[in-house]
Amino acid sequence: MLRTPRPVVVPVAAALLVLALCGAAAGCGGSDEAGTSTTSADQPLGFREVSAATIEPGDAVPAPTDPVVLTVKGRIGATNVGDTLQFDMATLERLGTIEYRIDDKLAEGRVATFTGVPLENVLEVAEVDPDATTLATTALNDYTVDIPVADATKYPVMLATAVDGQRMPVDRYGPVRVIYPYGAYGLEPPVADEKLIWQLSSIEVR
Repeated sequence: MLRTPRPVVVPVAAALLVLALCGAAAGCGGSDEAGTSTTSADQPLGFREVSAATIEPGDAVPAPTDPVVLTVKGRIGATNVGDTLQFDMATLERLGTIEYRIDDKLAEGRVATFTGVPLENVLEVAEVDPDATTLATTALNDYTVDIPVADATKYPVMLATAVDGQRMPVDRYGPVRVIYPYGAYGLEPPVADEKLIWQLSSIEVR
């Protein structure tokens, strides 16, 4: 499952010194006047775990009973409908959810908070072939983008299911979107980036 950043342990004496200095200086702290959190070079802005996974690698994934929002196929070991692994929204989010903020110039035109399932969790539950290298993603309008499998472990790439706490209908680029943690890991918000695929429908593992 997704490996969240390990906390930094600060010695008590050092912590007390920092608190003392903060009391004497303005602007000390991890947030701005609006209360937004800061980020480090290796953690997305506002990153947090929203819900823990209730479906783990090796568990059987129930077949969808509501509309299918994602189909995974190709070089996978876990299936629930024929030779594919299909998810409705409720089952997809049982793989665990996270959230963070990015500057989404392409769709939202602003900094927005996305909530969704770590791509790494999806690949682990699907039992992806360890020799697979590519995720051929396809949108509802048949637009396709290849994403390296390695990106799922290198970054907390997200299959977003909500933006600013709201579900995303098809006409708002949903119901599932691929989101990269721009603003962290040296990734900067691009003017245009094909990896931020909207209206994600299927992933073929190759």
